[in-house]
Amino acid sequence: MEICYTCFLTPFGWSGIVKGSAGILRIFLPEPEKRALEDKMQSHYPLFSVYEPDAFSREVEALSTYFSGGGLYFPFKLDLSGATAFQKQVWKAVQGIPYGQVRTYQWISRRIKNPGSMRAVGNALGRNPAPIAIPCHRVIRTDGGLGGFSAIMGTSLKQALLKLEGVIFDNSIPLD
Repeated sequence: MEICYTCFLTPFGWSGIVKGSAGILRIFLPEPEKRALEDKMQSHYPLFSVYEPDAFSREVEALSTYFSGGGLYFPFKLDLSGATAFQKQVWKAVQGIPYGQVRTYQWISRRIKNPGSMRAVGNALGRNPAPIAIPCHRVIRTDGGLGGFSAIMGTSLKQALLKLEGVIFDNSIPLD
């Protein structure tokens, strides 16, 4: 199977998925314009040329359900072959954060038995190829601040996703 992709509309804008024979390579967070999303996808994967919306019906359904507030069940194989061991460790820890809950960068660093690596954890999350499936939006700063978010809509999308999951972001979220 060659690399293929699809774009789909969510309540937050246009999102996209790219996959190859080993699984999902990337989930692109919503962007306001479909053309901008397609340009971004093309810049990350210049050799893909197959637009195959029918090859993604289950993935699109799962993500559309999530973006509409219906929770997330995403049992699809992710191709993380280009990631470092540290990134995979961080992403695995993040996948353990339950829907509707948050954890801190510090919590993740302790969870992976590398205390003090909060900045490196943040960097790994910034390179997360499958946001939502690897819910990096559920990771916040120890002081209750949102921290960063590598989406075109930035932390406003992060906050919207947390709100969608029922997290009330008022700096009184229980931390660590």
